Amino acid sequence: MIQHTRRGYAALPLAIVALALASPQAWAQIEEVVVTARKQEERLQDVPIAVAAFTNEQLEERGARDLFDVTRFTPGFSFEKVNRYGVQGGVSRPVIRGMSNILGEGNAQVFIDGIPYSDSILSFPFDIVDRIEVIKGPQAALFGRATFSGAINLITKKGGNEPENTVSARLAEYGDTEVNLLSRGSIVDDRLFYMVHGRYYSMDGMYRNSIDRDRIGGEESTNFNASLEWRPTDGISAILSGGYTRDRDDLAAITLQDRFANNCHLNAPRQYYCGEVQEADDAALDRAGLRGTDGLHRDSTRLSLQLAFDLPAGLTLVSNSGLFNTEMEYGYDSTYQGATAFGATTVPNAPGYVRLASDPVRNGGVMRNEITDRDEWSTELRLQSDPAKRFRYMLGAYYYESRRSLEEQHFLATAPTVFSGESRVDNVAVFGSIGFDITDRWNATAELRYAEDTIGNFNAIARPAAPLAERTFDSVSPRVTTTFKLAPDNMIYLNVAQGNKPGVINPDPRFPEPIRFADEESSWNYEIGTKNRFLDGRLMANLALYYIDWKDQQITATFFFPPPTGGTQSYIRNAGGSEIKGAELELEAAVTDQFTAGFTWSLTDAKFTELTDTEAGQLFGNTSLAGKKLPGVPEQQASLYGKLVFPVGADKKGFVRGDLSYTDRKYDQIFDLAHTGEQRLANMSAGVESDHWTVTFFVNNLTDDRTPSSVTRYVDQMNLNVPQHVNANPAQNNVPGTTTLERAFFYPLANKRQFGITAKWKF
Repeated sequence: MIQHTRRGYAALPLAIVALALASPQAWAQIEEVVVTARKQEERLQDVPIAVAAFTNEQLEERGARDLFDVTRFTPGFSFEKVNRYGVQGGVSRPVIRGMSNILGEGNAQVFIDGIPYSDSILSFPFDIVDRIEVIKGPQAALFGRATFSGAINLITKKGGNEPENTVSARLAEYGDTEVNLLSRGSIVDDRLFYMVHGRYYSMDGMYRNSIDRDRIGGEESTNFNASLEWRPTDGISAILSGGYTRDRDDLAAITLQDRFANNCHLNAPRQYYCGEVQEADDAALDRAGLRGTDGLHRDSTRLSLQLAFDLPAGLTLVSNSGLFNTEMEYGYDSTYQGATAFGATTVPNAPGYVRLASDPVRNGGVMRNEITDRDEWSTELRLQSDPAKRFRYMLGAYYYESRRSLEEQHFLATAPTVFSGESRVDNVAVFGSIGFDITDRWNATAELRYAEDTIGNFNAIARPAAPLAERTFDSVSPRVTTTFKLAPDNMIYLNVAQGNKPGVINPDPRFPEPIRFADEESSWNYEIGTKNRFLDGRLMANLALYYIDWKDQQITATFFFPPPTGGTQSYIRNAGGSEIKGAELELEAAVTDQFTAGFTWSLTDAKFTELTDTEAGQLFGNTSLAGKKLPGVPEQQASLYGKLVFPVGADKKGFVRGDLSYTDRKYDQIFDLAHTGEQRLANMSAGVESDHWTVTFFVNNLTDDRTPSSVTRYVDQMNLNVPQHVNANPAQNNVPGTTTLERAFFYPLANKRQFGITAKWKF
């Protein structure tokens, strides 16, 4: 199937180019996008790094409602969407250019107007997003910490002299309802501007829980956002913006493939599953055992202030500061199979077996309510010269502080609350850049950041004698870029950058000291690319090739707690290293005034070069995993769109649009055995619009592809390895050397095919 897919997608961009060249006189132009990926306004096609940028109108046309949707048409970018809690640890983990991780903070940072947003971004309303920039490669030099593989910056809408008032609504299957109200404009022309926004969204869920037959996966959000911009005189501006989000979600639609599906390495102590995980129609979750805490309850607040002053000699002084707070509770059945609902002491179909007292199903440790409180504050001050000058520079200083408390509550006296304390991050940095036009066509830029990260955890309950455990990591992150203009709309570029990700603390107080910290990671990144607009801007073609040498990669391992605690917990450790080679292609053409089309494709060859693992020795007879693919990384991604616009009457126009996307398989962990399968999504939309209103009919996932977005290696906590009288495969019973916790695999249930309608009214 992969070969067939490659041939099919490869023919499409050639067809676009051929059609374009055949009739250039009929073309319109491809829209120009202005970005701020280098802390200054530039045409996207002039930025000498790989950036995928989308305006609000482009996101709306594609039906994108969150960052997960953006990955469908962004080469080299994927996102592990389990639910709106995030993934393990309650964070979002965007994956750029194959630099994936399973625990801890993500390798790419999300920003809102340049301010870090280190919680799940999936409920942020796209209605107020003016532009999204996915900036690939390490961005520490200009964006700061946690941008090891890239940065995703969401720029929100602001007010202006031109008033805009809109009401938009969506109604779709499965109770999918959304209403947005937006108003922006001037209070005093040229001096004082405002933007206010409100949103309500709810969805019933697409799947049912097999235990109680209620729906699961439901979501509900209420959002309020506003900004105020003041320009007291020419050359001075102040923008105050903020927002509040309230999320109330049901149990996530996550299912678990149990150990009886395991089909390979059955003689190994924990056994395994090879191939594409099985399709599931529901999940089994013990809602009653969570005693009213099931699902996500989150309240988030953000506030930022940006000041800009024009100084003599073309200098600009910019200050950007922001606060972010989120308070969250997430109650879930961590067996993902309702194990406690089938009997706390017994194992189904294993008569006479009684679970040990330390078994987390028996003592209640598997039923969890995680309570988190996160506070972030950051401030940046930078001085930059006129970017139009032949010689230009930037100097800056940065401070970031994060405090995140976590406790894990249970519901039985036999499973006491686990207080993981308060995880702390303090980051101080200075940075700068210089740029020089060597000739009218050739320029070079050098950037550098020095940073110190103090990573720690304060836990007076678990460590009363020495409550604070912390380490300090320092880093130097350079980037050098050179660009040569072949013509005003055609250029080639080369950049070399070093990325750094600070070390991390494993906060669970039950961990022994030797695994309390994982060391920092580093990488060298090499990229060469070309950006082009041909035929008076009617055809856009961009290509990037890159190589990443990644050292001391932070990966996950499993720790087995001895009695009387029992159970397991994942933690972060360092691997030896990885290398990633890749290519990214973007094509877009305005074929005629009525028809536009685009194509993207990426190849990501991400493999371990050094890694040893004990379980690998049990499975393969060799502890080395050199040459294995990195988990959660699709080797290929591709997308294709076409849009036709046609007149409807004297003052209206109709449109039809189709979007296809392909995502290659993603492996669950470091063994390259279990995977998601290949996902092919087709979305269609059609509608009518005038100057003041738009009505769109859509169908998402036209072919009802149920391929999950990710799969995670786990354990079967319900079916212990004791004689199972209904087990059709006796080879799975009584494997020597183990009596508990055979491998199982959990994954989110994919969105089903969905029909709906949206309407937007401007006044």
